[in-house]
Amino acid sequence: MSLKQEKNILWMSVAAAILFSGAGIVLGMLFQSQMILFDGLYSLISVALSYVSLMAAAFMAKSDWKRYPFGKDIVEPLVVLFKYTVILILIAGSAAAAVTALFQGGRDMQVGPAFAYSFVGLLACGAVTMYLHKRAKRSESALLKAESNQWLMDTLVSTGVFAGFLVAFVLDLFQWFPAVIPYVDPLMVLLVSLYFLKFPLKEMRAALKEVLEMSPDGAVRSRMEETLQELAGEYGVEESFLRMTKVGRTIWVEIDIVAPETSPLNSLTKQDEMRRKLSSVLTGAAPKKWLTVSFMADRHWALDE
Repeated sequence: MSLKQEKNILWMSVAAAILFSGAGIVLGMLFQSQMILFDGLYSLISVALSYVSLMAAAFMAKSDWKRYPFGKDIVEPLVVLFKYTVILILIAGSAAAAVTALFQGGRDMQVGPAFAYSFVGLLACGAVTMYLHKRAKRSESALLKAESNQWLMDTLVSTGVFAGFLVAFVLDLFQWFPAVIPYVDPLMVLLVSLYFLKFPLKEMRAALKEVLEMSPDGAVRSRMEETLQELAGEYGVEESFLRMTKVGRTIWVEIDIVAPETSPLNSLTKQDEMRRKLSSVLTGAAPKKWLTVSFMADRHWALDE
C-alpha cells in the first residue's frame, strides 16, 4: 500500500471520528451520561491524534536523503508513543471521575435515549474498525495499526456502553432495583477504563523498544544466527558479530565478519555471494530492510572499543 492510499484511509478515519465525537459530547451532556461523554471525548481526541498521524505520513512521504540519510522511520514509533500517552491520560482521568461519582451516589441519566445511542454507536464503530483492520493488515503500517487499535478500543467501549445501558434499560423498564440504576453509568466507565489500560501500555512498550533501537522479538534473529553458523564453515569465518533492530517499517542489520587471509572471503565476488545468502533470511521480516555486512581480518574493528 502506498503512502498516498494510507493518507486517504487516515482522512476517512478523521471524518468518522469528528462525527462520533460531536454526537457523543452533545448527547452525553444531554442525557447526563458520563459513559457517552467519555466515548465522545475519546473520539474527539482520536480526531487530533489521527491528524497527527496524517502529518507524520506526509512528512515521511517527502524524500530528503541529504538531511535524513538513514530515513525517517523513527517518526512512526514516536507518533505511536505520543498517541498512546494521550489515550492513557484520558483513561486515567475518566477512571478517577467514575470513582468520584460512585462515592457520591452515582449519576441520574435518561436511560432510554442513551440505550438507543449506544446501539447505533456500536454498529457504526464496528464497521469503521473492520475497515481499518483489513487495511492495516495489508500495509503493515504502524500508523494504520495504531489507528485501527484506536477504533478497536472505541468499539469495545461502545460494546461495554451497550451492555451497560441494556441492563439499565431493562431495570428501568420493569422498575427493578431503581437504586442501582444511578451506579450503572460510572461503573461502566470504571470497568472500561481498567480494561483498556493494557492497550496503550502494550503498544507504548513496543514503540519504546523501537525508539531505543532494541533488538526485535521474533524468529528473524534466530534464523540469522543459524545462517551465520552454517556459513562459517563454508567461508572460513573465525567470528561474526550480529547487531539487529527494527524501527518503523525498516529492519536494520549490521554484521561484522572476521576471517583469516586464507578465507575465500578475500574475493569480492565471495563477499557479495555471502551477502545475498544473508539478505535472503530477511525476506518478509519487514517492509524495508537495511543490511550492512563488513569483512575484516582484525576483530578490533568489529568491537565497540
